Amino acid sequence: MHLTRASDDVLQLALLPRGGINAYLVGEVLVDAGLGLHARRIIKALAGQTVVTHVLTHAHGDHVGGAKQVSDALGAPVWCGAGDAEAVRAGKPVAASRVQSLFGWKPVDVARELREGDEVGAGFTVLDTPGHSPGHIALWRERDRTLICGDVFLNLNFYTTIPGLNEPPRAFTVDPARNRESARRLSELEPQLVLFGHGKPLRDPAKLAVFARSLSPN
Repeated sequence: MHLTRASDDVLQLALLPRGGINAYLVGEVLVDAGLGLHARRIIKALAGQTVVTHVLTHAHGDHVGGAKQVSDALGAPVWCGAGDAEAVRAGKPVAASRVQSLFGWKPVDVARELREGDEVGAGFTVLDTPGHSPGHIALWRERDRTLICGDVFLNLNFYTTIPGLNEPPRAFTVDPARNRESARRLSELEPQLVLFGHGKPLRDPAKLAVFARSLSPN
């Protein structure tokens, strides 16, 4: 694994091939930490980088799995959306299915519960984007229109890894209708750079808007 520069101060850590699972270093903030098996690779990849905060977009095992080990190694406190904080602390995902409930993680101490409008290093603002999980958050930077969307959108097929915009699987989404509301909200920001939990970066706001409009309300 290596760091790929997505913009001047945003580095992508592709934890699986084809961007199957991603984490990001945004200035001095690490966003997400993949599965538990990715922790050592993340720590190694970040050698020489300054990390002061570890932000989680949501409480699912493929984003929180490595958080405990990474946070301890880097000495970076963990922040996450208020609606997912209890799950992060417990090491248990907010499960939409029995399968998902199997993907737990080592309990993580949450130093700060994030809410709409909070500021996160390097000029990003927290947006509440519930649906995939109750406390899912996205990070938005107005000045260069950069969006870290977590799993509100995927830029690949979750099961085949074929590239392309997709919704997160229903089996792992607690409220698909609310996630679609969040998707439409994010697309209306017209982001110039979208960074996904799964899939390669997208630099095409029109494509994102067309996809969001195609989603049915229910």
